Amino acid sequence: MKPFRRELINGLFVIVVGSLISTAFEAFYVNFDLHLWALIVVGVAVAVSGYAMLTVGLGYMASSEVREEEWLKRVGTPARLDFSNPGDGTTAVGSAIEAVKQMKPGSDFTLMYYVGAGGGAEVAAAADGDPRVQLFSLILELLHRGTIREYKRILCFEGEIIQNNHELKSGIIRVGQGPGTIDRLMGEHCRNVLQTRGGSVYLAPAIFRGIIGLYGTEEASLSIETVDPSAGGRRVNGNFVFHDPPNGEIIEELRQIERATERQMIAVREVRFPEDETAAATAR
Repeated sequence: MKPFRRELINGLFVIVVGSLISTAFEAFYVNFDLHLWALIVVGVAVAVSGYAMLTVGLGYMASSEVREEEWLKRVGTPARLDFSNPGDGTTAVGSAIEAVKQMKPGSDFTLMYYVGAGGGAEVAAAADGDPRVQLFSLILELLHRGTIREYKRILCFEGEIIQNNHELKSGIIRVGQGPGTIDRLMGEHCRNVLQTRGGSVYLAPAIFRGIIGLYGTEEASLSIETVDPSAGGRRVNGNFVFHDPPNGEIIEELRQIERATERQMIAVREVRFPEDETAAATAR
């Protein structure tokens, strides 16, 4: 039991018993009444027994919490599925935000993001705003603080797209629509990452078509995506979240995908927006 709670219970017990004893003495000096004294004695007995039962009960609850914490340390945190629910405002990105917040200081964070053939046009816009804004802002904040030691974002394209695009092969990514492009919000984030110490952006041929997040050494996530027919793009509808323990083997498999991707990745050196070319043309 926490010291504050114990002191609060002790204080209430003293007040109740003190009030009953004070009433008993006042009743004795005014007029001795056996029935009144009997009621006071019963009240004191009830207060003492209630205090004892409450103390024992809270102690048992505290010991149960300790046992549960020890069990979780030994067994680990079970895998879970965080699914988007527009009704209560929860999103799959929210689970990623919580995972980033819980990262230990000095951890490395790797996010592998698959970009389909549609490029920037594939991202389905949310009616109430893009939840990625909060995630991107949090990542940069923790990177500035040093909580995240190294942040690596790998943009994965189909191999044919990279081979047929000389700009991608030279480390240049464009914001726009169509093969080999990314959406504007992602482009702004990547540009900010390139300007931040500890941040890096890469592109590579896709080995896995989805989103893999590696949060330090003990947690990883795997996205569940669907096609949004109304908005005409991909939507991340959920995340499988794994912890080590007990899902160390699954996390290692995801790291194997990361290592295989790293062997083919190209460092991004520039993110180009449509207005950059307009400004350059005007300057000429």
